[in-house]
Amino acid sequence: MATNDQLKALVKSHADGDDPQFYAVAMQVAAKAARAGQSKFAQELRDLVNELRERSGQKARVASIVPFAQPKGELGSLLNVSYPEARLNDLVLTGKLDDRLKHVLLEQRQRDALAKHGLTPARRLLLTGPPGTGKTSTARVIAGELGLPLFSIRLDTVLTKFMGETAAKLRLIFDALAETRGVYLFDEVDALGGDRAAQNDVGEIRRVLNSFLQFLEEDTSESVIIAATNHPRLLDNALFSPFRYGNGLHVA
Repeated sequence: MATNDQLKALVKSHADGDDPQFYAVAMQVAAKAARAGQSKFAQELRDLVNELRERSGQKARVASIVPFAQPKGELGSLLNVSYPEARLNDLVLTGKLDDRLKHVLLEQRQRDALAKHGLTPARRLLLTGPPGTGKTSTARVIAGELGLPLFSIRLDTVLTKFMGETAAKLRLIFDALAETRGVYLFDEVDALGGDRAAQNDVGEIRRVLNSFLQFLEEDTSESVIIAATNHPRLLDNALFSPFRYGNGLHVA
């Protein structure tokens, strides 16, 4: 069911005559209902919103950005939020990469149609390559094309010397990821997903990676998760699976 913030945002957007905002919040309520197992209600609400959008001439790609997307409290120290306006034609891509990104964007824009057939869009991307090859720019373009906020995870504040604290902070991020649809960028993800077989590995790093993998496996949100690294050889092999299968994509 809708949260208090969502109910207030619905009332305010209706009072202000802000239809795009009203539809965006309603779609978030539908996503929350779907995660709670209320699939029939969620689909009925999505269908109603899409019908209203068509009646009012709104485009299907209206941004799902709501006023309370700004991280607050402890979460504010873990995430930086921006609202990119970058577009796909701002990138210079090879034909293969261009096709892959266009495919991800198409599936994201057609996620409601896919849901009617029991399918979900690609929503996990692992970007690898040397510095300056456009990994962060790609995340900005995906957020801009989909009209979503870009949340950059600050790993310097996530990682602590206490495993329990790190896992708790990761849980906060994944809770936010489920609550507010957006593009979530884990840059330099090798800090979280280093090879557990490395000679200089310590038990603490293994436990952090295990927590990260568990959160990825449990995540059923509608957010897009992007992990990026300059050093793919440092990644643990287990980290590649969520980005190759289960609606994932490895872009090198």
